[in-house]
Amino acid sequence: MRSLILAISTFACLSSCKDKNPEITKTYVLSQEMMDYFVNYAVGTKWVYQDTIDKNNYDTILLVTKEEYNVVGNSTLKKGYMLNYLPQKSKNFQIRISPGANNTSYVKVDPLVAAAGAIIFENNNGIWTTGVTFYDSIEITGTKYYQVINSKSSNSYLQDVSIAKSLGFVGFWKTSGPGVLDNYYKLIKTIKP
Repeated sequence: MRSLILAISTFACLSSCKDKNPEITKTYVLSQEMMDYFVNYAVGTKWVYQDTIDKNNYDTILLVTKEEYNVVGNSTLKKGYMLNYLPQKSKNFQIRISPGANNTSYVKVDPLVAAAGAIIFENNNGIWTTGVTFYDSIEITGTKYYQVINSKSSNSYLQDVSIAKSLGFVGFWKTSGPGVLDNYYKLIKTIKP
């Protein structure tokens, strides 16, 4: 009787374990375009910024970690990335990039403060959506940047962010309250490790 109970328990465990690891039938990965905008940077890369309001004010942002992560659900595997950034003066932030069905991607630039809203970038099959503006080129106080996407948020740490393909953040605003612009940083140099 004891071996019958042990056999039933073993079968029940194996059956329930099998249900926890469903067969993957679809895998979603990030498009090359999303990789070029958000992921293809080496850990240790530094971006140096100058404030366009106070030209004697600088900030440097360091990419400290870049990790792949997988999300499994409903027989689907989503392969995304999470990058953590450490500025000298601005607020630390994290970027999480997630792929979805039909070549969609969702990006969250999060200042890691509970009450602050994140900046969102969405791309649906090559088209930027949900408040994202694409520019062939933009000029920030005499410097021109190409293939730039821009998104805004109500948080005061990174309120308005412009990202250039294969270059990273090229400009961002920092405020101290509604309508009070503290800094508007623009990229002046990238230092690769």
